[in-house]
Amino acid sequence: MDLYSIALFLHIVGALLVFVLLTIEGLALRFGFPYAQLNRILGPVAALLVLVPSLYMMKVQWGWTGWVVTGLVAYVLIAAIGAYTGIQLMRGRMNAGAAIVSWLVRTGVALAVVFDMSVKPNVVA
Repeated sequence: MDLYSIALFLHIVGALLVFVLLTIEGLALRFGFPYAQLNRILGPVAALLVLVPSLYMMKVQWGWTGWVVTGLVAYVLIAAIGAYTGIQLMRGRMNAGAAIVSWLVRTGVALAVVFDMSVKPNVVA
């Protein structure tokens, strides 16, 4: 087992945690239970588990390929939109409909990233 394998494992665990948190958020939006505290604790953990190993894997093996850049941009979008939505909801400045749209967008982007990471499309073919 090498360091790359460990980084890949941690990266996948982080991605799984992102989907767990998105699932909890979706259920909370549907059934109206509080979830913000859990996301405030586990969200940064998931973000670090996704980002840090991915930067290492990019450095040692993949470089700045198109699918890597797409994944990083999507990562930033998911985190930024999620943070904005959470803050606005906690302050009472966002209605449930807008929060659901935000959740759907972030879930769709996260699924697109899984496709991107799995297929690793080569745009310059």
